[in-house]
Amino acid sequence: MNNILGVLILVFSSLLITGCQTLEHRCQPNQSVSCKSALSIWQANIDYIVRINFPQDYGKYKAVVWEEEFDNAWVTKGREINITKRFLEKLNPVRRICVAAHELSHLKMGHYYSRVGIIIVNAETTTQEKSPTNISTGGHYGSSPIIDLPEGFGINQEVEADRMALKLITQLGLTKNHYLDMLQLLQGRKIDPTTLIYHRIAMLKKL
Repeated sequence: MNNILGVLILVFSSLLITGCQTLEHRCQPNQSVSCKSALSIWQANIDYIVRINFPQDYGKYKAVVWEEEFDNAWVTKGREINITKRFLEKLNPVRRICVAAHELSHLKMGHYYSRVGIIIVNAETTTQEKSPTNISTGGHYGSSPIIDLPEGFGINQEVEADRMALKLITQLGLTKNHYLDMLQLLQGRKIDPTTLIYHRIAMLKKL
């Protein structure tokens, strides 16, 4: 039994590594004006949340921006908080704070270490045309023809992260309605009661 479990863990870890390796276009500060700007904005959002809520950890979390053709933000182990530039550019300042707070919450609560996975924030594309390169919508997790991404965390950890993120943004003067606005953007126009994002919104409305 232990041998079988070990093999399964090894296979899943290999999928995780393979998925990460398919990301090829990481922004560098000296790469372009748009990459430099995106990195600066994303780092400023992360630093703002940390400075107000965890001043002892200020400067420890690193912004990572990817020039990939899908809309996502995610974390893995460590202190890097990832986002695609395309997604970042679609978010207004308040929504950026809410996304960053959610991802930071997963790191602060140690969710990565309790389950191997990646956090995926999935946003509906703003264009009417759905091209083959658009990531699928309708939930917190998504799949993409460009990158093979492991599923991520379950409802309990997502709701825990939502609750912590809500506390973090409250310290910044934002409210539950601001956070719900971000989640409803991720849900998109189609409301599906079977999706994780639907249950997250329902749980937060009860708080």
